[in-house]
Amino acid sequence: MAIMYPTNLNEYMPTDSERDVYLALKNQLPDSFTVFYSVAWTTARKSQMEKSEADFVIVDPRYGYLCLEVKGGSKIWIDGEDWYISDGFYGDRKLSKSPYQQAELSMYYFRDAFRNKYHTKFHGLYAAGVVLPYFKIGDDFNINHRDRIVTIDASELNNLSSKIKAIFKAYGGERFNSLFYPENENNLLLSLIKEHLALDAAAGALVKYKARQLAVINRVQDNYINFITNVRQFYLKGGAGTGKTWIAMKMAKREAEKGLRSMYLCVSPFLAEWVIPIVGPNVDVYSLAGLFSNCLVGFSSLEESDVAALQYNPSFTKYDAIFVDEAQDFTSGWAQKVRGLLRSTEYSRFGVFYDEVQVLKENSFGDGFGIVLPPFLLNENIRNTASIYKWTAEKTRLGMDVIANPVEGPTPETYIVHEKGQLTIRLEELLRHLIDDGGVSTQNIALLLDDLSGFLALYPNGLAKWKFSDEVPSDNLNIRISSVTDFKGMEADVVIYVHSSNSSGNMNYVAYTRARYYLIEFVEVIQ
Repeated sequence: MAIMYPTNLNEYMPTDSERDVYLALKNQLPDSFTVFYSVAWTTARKSQMEKSEADFVIVDPRYGYLCLEVKGGSKIWIDGEDWYISDGFYGDRKLSKSPYQQAELSMYYFRDAFRNKYHTKFHGLYAAGVVLPYFKIGDDFNINHRDRIVTIDASELNNLSSKIKAIFKAYGGERFNSLFYPENENNLLLSLIKEHLALDAAAGALVKYKARQLAVINRVQDNYINFITNVRQFYLKGGAGTGKTWIAMKMAKREAEKGLRSMYLCVSPFLAEWVIPIVGPNVDVYSLAGLFSNCLVGFSSLEESDVAALQYNPSFTKYDAIFVDEAQDFTSGWAQKVRGLLRSTEYSRFGVFYDEVQVLKENSFGDGFGIVLPPFLLNENIRNTASIYKWTAEKTRLGMDVIANPVEGPTPETYIVHEKGQLTIRLEELLRHLIDDGGVSTQNIALLLDDLSGFLALYPNGLAKWKFSDEVPSDNLNIRISSVTDFKGMEADVVIYVHSSNSSGNMNYVAYTRARYYLIEFVEVIQ
């Protein structure tokens, strides 16, 4: 069977005709073929941005790629220059353009996109065709001077492998029998198409799909919560992207809805700020420094205060439920002080969520939280595409026991830079590619740094037309920027990670796993 993107078509709500063609391609083509469904693209044409998509892009490692347009219905015909289709449900309707032209526009787009991205011509074959899965065309069928071979009708739907080869042969002409199509070019083409899928997702194309997926995730997470309802105090351990933060927030809300005093706690003030509007006003949300400022007498900062020696503020009310997120960032002393804020050390609800892989400090909480049960485990990634998480695990050798998300995506890209000028050029090119060409909102992009102050010193006024801010941008001229540490627990559709070649594996793991769909890193090589 062919390799299919996506693997689960149902979530994308295809038409019946697209579903039937998808299944036919999947079952008839060998596993050397890769088939992409619904690949969107955007290009500038006559000073305007034109958006379109290919219903299917079929990549054959022997020849190149084929763009197919699918038209259902019981009949298709031409009246002058206009195309019409007859559908049992919608009746007769006029098409916006010829389906052949639509497939050819996609074909030429990916040819040009390959050249522009890799600065070389595409040496394989590129072809286009139309699939009419529900009726057989007659000899008098008018396809505007195109070869009959580029049409696949109902009578040919069970012979797709031969038909696809014939279409490639028709487009290849004399080149077909002597074609040299390098394997590395095929890999570059696959990467290019996966990138388009990721950019389209980041630009909002998968909103309906993600809404459905979120409904499933909510149900699964609720099952986790119900499973440990009667466990008063517990650890919940899981790798990046396994949903720890969301479960912690839900548990805090549930306890508050019972009329109990409930708190969500983490170290990062940025994560705490993100959580506040989600959990609502009945849950107290604190960063650790913010909490200690309120509950410990004489507290100055996490770095300067001897927390263990400080006394609790007698006016600070204790909690019926505390849920600690990103607990790997806590020291043993901090953990002990948090436990002391429980109204009852035996009966109050106490949940501690952590990922031992994301430990960025030399010392951790140890036995400070005082929980005796072994941790419950989360091991299914629900944030990152499979390509991002598998790449991260292979590169860092961390998080190897986590089950990857079935949603595929492009392989992350790495650029090696040796000096500021090179970083400036490549980073500006990338931002223009994402925002101006790809239509990705800056709200969906996060620029992460292992050295935030050093980066801001290089670009105090931003880069090109974009300004940098630590807040979610309100327009497409501002880009969110953050240290890796401050972005722990959060996520973005697109992550650009700029770091030194000496950055630790744990730091890289945290940064990589913030990305949902698309990850690009710039590695600064230290001379």
